[in-house]
Amino acid sequence: FHQLVPYLLLGAGIGAFIHGFVPTEIISRLAGPTNPLAVPVAAIIGIPIYIRAETMIPIGLALIEKGLSIGAVLALIIGGAGASIPELTLLSAIFKKRLLASFVMTVFTIAVAAGYLANLLAL
Repeated sequence: FHQLVPYLLLGAGIGAFIHGFVPTEIISRLAGPTNPLAVPVAAIIGIPIYIRAETMIPIGLALIEKGLSIGAVLALIIGGAGASIPELTLLSAIFKKRLLASFVMTVFTIAVAAGYLANLLAL
Protein backbone atom coordinates (compact mmCIF):
# COMPACT_ATOMS: atom_id res chain seq x y z
CA PHE A 1 0.00 0.00 0.00
CA HIS A 2 2.77 2.45 0.88
CA GLN A 3 4.25 2.08 -2.60
CA LEU A 4 0.97 3.25 -4.17
CA VAL A 5 0.55 6.39 -2.04
CA PRO A 6 2.86 8.65 -4.12
CA TYR A 7 1.06 7.68 -7.32
CA LEU A 8 -2.36 8.20 -5.77
CA LEU A 9 -1.30 11.63 -4.50
CA LEU A 10 0.15 12.57 -7.88
CA GLY A 11 -3.02 11.49 -9.66
CA ALA A 12 -5.22 13.30 -7.15
CA GLY A 13 -3.12 16.45 -7.55
CA ILE A 14 -3.32 16.40 -11.33
CA GLY A 15 -7.04 15.61 -11.15
CA ALA A 16 -7.59 18.51 -8.75
CA PHE A 17 -5.69 20.83 -11.08
CA ILE A 18 -7.79 19.75 -14.06
CA HIS A 19 -10.99 20.05 -12.03
CA GLY A 20 -10.14 23.49 -10.67
CA PHE A 21 -8.37 25.23 -13.52
CA VAL A 22 -9.30 23.71 -16.88
CA PRO A 23 -12.53 25.19 -18.28
CA THR A 24 -15.25 22.63 -18.95
CA GLU A 25 -16.18 24.24 -22.26
CA ILE A 26 -12.72 23.67 -23.70
CA ILE A 27 -12.61 19.95 -22.94
CA SER A 28 -16.24 19.41 -23.97
CA ARG A 29 -15.72 21.18 -27.29
CA LEU A 30 -12.35 19.62 -28.17
CA ALA A 31 -12.71 16.11 -26.78
CA GLY A 32 -16.34 15.56 -25.89
CA PRO A 33 -18.52 12.72 -27.15
CA THR A 34 -19.56 14.71 -30.24
CA ASN A 35 -15.99 15.03 -31.57
CA PRO A 36 -15.16 11.88 -33.58
CA LEU A 37 -11.41 12.61 -33.39
CA ALA A 38 -11.34 12.73 -29.57
CA VAL A 39 -10.74 8.99 -29.20
CA PRO A 40 -7.80 8.60 -31.63
CA VAL A 41 -6.21 11.83 -30.38
CA ALA A 42 -6.48 10.59 -26.78
CA ALA A 43 -4.85 7.30 -27.81
CA ILE A 44 -2.02 9.19 -29.53
CA ILE A 45 -1.51 11.34 -26.42
CA GLY A 46 -1.59 8.28 -24.17
CA ILE A 47 0.94 6.18 -26.07
CA PRO A 48 4.10 8.16 -25.28
CA ILE A 49 3.28 8.81 -21.63
CA TYR A 50 3.50 6.28 -18.84
CA ILE A 51 0.19 6.07 -17.01
CA ARG A 52 -0.17 4.01 -13.87
CA ALA A 53 -3.73 2.92 -13.07
CA GLU A 54 -3.47 4.44 -9.59
CA THR A 55 -2.60 7.81 -11.10
CA MET A 56 -5.09 7.67 -13.95
CA ILE A 57 -8.22 7.02 -11.89
CA PRO A 58 -8.44 10.51 -10.35
CA ILE A 59 -7.20 12.14 -13.56
CA GLY A 60 -9.77 10.24 -15.64
CA LEU A 61 -12.58 11.17 -13.26
CA ALA A 62 -11.62 14.84 -13.47
CA LEU A 63 -11.48 14.68 -17.27
CA ILE A 64 -14.89 12.99 -17.45
CA GLU A 65 -16.36 15.63 -15.12
CA LYS A 66 -14.97 18.30 -17.45
CA GLY A 67 -16.64 16.75 -20.47
CA LEU A 68 -14.11 14.31 -21.94
CA SER A 69 -15.91 11.30 -23.35
CA ILE A 70 -15.59 7.99 -21.56
CA GLY A 71 -14.19 6.49 -24.75
CA ALA A 72 -11.45 9.11 -24.95
CA VAL A 73 -10.47 8.45 -21.34
CA LEU A 74 -10.38 4.71 -22.03
CA ALA A 75 -8.24 5.26 -25.15
CA LEU A 76 -5.86 7.43 -23.12
CA ILE A 77 -5.53 4.75 -20.44
CA ILE A 78 -5.04 1.87 -22.90
CA GLY A 79 -2.55 3.86 -24.95
CA GLY A 80 -0.50 4.86 -21.91
CA ALA A 81 -0.63 1.47 -20.25
CA GLY A 82 0.03 -0.42 -23.46
CA ALA A 83 2.95 1.39 -25.04
CA SER A 84 4.81 4.08 -23.16
CA ILE A 85 8.23 5.53 -23.93
CA PRO A 86 9.95 3.64 -21.06
CA GLU A 87 8.39 0.39 -22.23
CA LEU A 88 9.30 1.02 -25.86
CA THR A 89 12.86 1.86 -24.85
CA LEU A 90 13.20 -1.49 -23.10
CA LEU A 91 11.53 -3.41 -25.92
CA SER A 92 13.75 -1.78 -28.55
CA ALA A 93 16.71 -3.62 -27.07
CA ILE A 94 14.96 -6.93 -27.75
CA PHE A 95 12.81 -6.43 -30.85
CA LYS A 96 13.45 -5.10 -34.33
CA LYS A 97 11.94 -1.76 -35.30
CA ARG A 98 9.31 -3.32 -37.55
CA LEU A 99 7.98 -5.50 -34.73
CA LEU A 100 8.05 -2.54 -32.35
CA ALA A 101 6.08 -0.43 -34.84
CA SER A 102 3.55 -3.26 -35.20
CA PHE A 103 3.23 -3.41 -31.43
CA VAL A 104 2.55 0.34 -31.18
CA MET A 105 0.00 0.18 -34.00
CA THR A 106 -1.73 -2.76 -32.33
CA VAL A 107 -1.97 -0.88 -29.03
CA PHE A 108 -3.27 2.20 -30.88
CA THR A 109 -5.88 0.15 -32.77
CA ILE A 110 -7.09 -1.56 -29.60
CA ALA A 111 -7.24 1.77 -27.74
CA VAL A 112 -9.26 3.43 -30.51
CA ALA A 113 -11.62 0.46 -30.95
CA ALA A 114 -12.24 0.21 -27.20
CA GLY A 115 -12.77 3.96 -26.97
CA TYR A 116 -15.34 4.07 -29.76
CA LEU A 117 -17.09 1.01 -28.32
CA ALA A 118 -17.23 2.64 -24.88
CA ASN A 119 -18.72 5.79 -26.42
CA LEU A 120 -21.35 3.70 -28.22
CA LEU A 121 -22.26 1.83 -25.05
CA ALA A 122 -22.44 5.08 -23.06
CA LEU A 123 -25.18 6.51 -25.31
